[in-house]
This record gives sequence, C-alpha cells and structure tokens, in this order.
Amino acid sequence: MEFNEVVGTRRTIRWFKSWEPVEKEKVQAVLEAARLISSPGNLQPWHAVVVYRDELDDKTREELLAADNWQGGHTQAPVWVYFFADPDKASVDKFAAGTIELCTWGALPLAYGWSKERIIGGMERAEKSPAGMASIDEFLYDLPAERGLMMSFGETIAVTNVATLAAVNQGLGAALNLIAKPSKVERVKELLGVPERFVPTWLLLLGKPAEGKEAGGVRRKDPFEELFSEGTYGTPFERDENVVQELTEEKLIQPEAPLPQRSNELRFLARMYGYPEDPGM
Repeated sequence: MEFNEVVGTRRTIRWFKSWEPVEKEKVQAVLEAARLISSPGNLQPWHAVVVYRDELDDKTREELLAADNWQGGHTQAPVWVYFFADPDKASVDKFAAGTIELCTWGALPLAYGWSKERIIGGMERAEKSPAGMASIDEFLYDLPAERGLMMSFGETIAVTNVATLAAVNQGLGAALNLIAKPSKVERVKELLGVPERFVPTWLLLLGKPAEGKEAGGVRRKDPFEELFSEGTYGTPFERDENVVQELTEEKLIQPEAPLPQRSNELRFLARMYGYPEDPGM
C-alpha cells in the first residue's frame, strides 16, 4: 500500500474475525517497522510483549481480558501487543553513550559542534553547548527522573502509532486500547512477567477485520485551519484545495463518517457476536 493510503485507511477496528489467526510473519513485519523509528539519543526506551490469545492458558486469558473490562475488540482480536515505556533507558549514561555513538556513525555532524567531549560536558557538567548543537546542557544535565519518564513514555506512544500504521500496511485491523483499568495494571504486569519499573502505555490489538476496513468512515476532525498556524499562532495555514484534491485521489483523504449502510453493518455484527442491538443505530 502507498504511504498516503495507509494513513488515510487507518481506523480503530473494533470488530475482528475472532476465528481467523494472524500470520506470525505479519506480526514480525509490524514490529520491524516499529523498531526502526527515530528516538532521541537512539535510546529506544520501550518494550513490547506479544501475546497470542489462543495460546494462553484459560486462567491467564480470562484475567487479562477482565483487566480490560472485557472490551469487545479485545475478546475478538487474536493478537495482543502490550507496549511499555522503560524509564531506565532514559538515563544520562545511556543518553550519553547513544549520542556519542551517533557521532561515530556520522548521524550527528561534527561540523555543528558535536563531539564526545561536548556531549559529556553538557550532560554531566552543564557546560553550555555551542551554536549549532542542541542545548543539551539545559535539556539533559543530570536528567531528572521525571523528565526521563516523560521522554520514555512519549517515545513509546510514538512507536505504537508507527506499529498501527504498519499493521494497516499488512492488511490487518488494529486498535489501541489502554493496557488495563488502573486497578489492574500491576496485575497485568505480573501476568506478563515485565519489570516493575515498566510504565504501561498502549495495548495494540491485531486481527483480520470483521467490519469493513473503512469502519464507517473517517471520524470527525477539527478544521485544518484551526489546527495549524503559519508564521504565528492564530494565523491560519491556508488550505490549498488543489492539494486536497490530489491527496483525495491518493486516498489520504477519505469519506467521513457515517458511511451509508453503517447502521446495517453494526446491527449485523452485533447479531453475529451475540451483542444486543442498539435501537438508536
């Protein structure tokens, strides 16, 4: 699939073919794409645990589902990918080592002032960065634990979004759920055997969609000019309708919800899975 079509086709799929497994190669392809995203200092401060629903023992499967309040998509999806942030990977030492390595690879230009000495000086002694470098003396000096936690959490959110797009590219349905209701988070970590320090971010559900890949159409988005300014805040970025037309042809921009027959589709899915039909649909 072309990139624009992948982005335009992404929906939160909430109805999966519970009986149809996902090929392990496709799961790997999703994770391969996620692995390659950019992260500051090349820290990669995340970890994911892939769980195959039908390979779990009954007790563990029931506990994991109960922790997410038995959400319908969770019960149906054959693959559950639990993403956690790892704050330990966002320490000063690891940041320094990763950044120095980027210098040796030529990823950080020495011409801009980057060097091992300046990296160590900025991070450990708050020595001012020269013009051309990032101000690591202010961002990373002594790296407070809360900033490392915030960084690892934010980077893990980013990797889950890339994984979601990669899933669409593999022809899969995908949905991001919270890992568990707050009262059950620690139990889920225990069941998955992850370190106590791990911070839960998203649960990525993967499966073959039982609903149409359009899932009723694109959800309402705020107007383009309200979201993006040009030059200064409050000066709307003027939307070029020629660009809109081009992106529509490339399937980045797709029809908005609700699509015709969506109500009938939802009624059918509810009957198929034994859920009560919503009379308001």
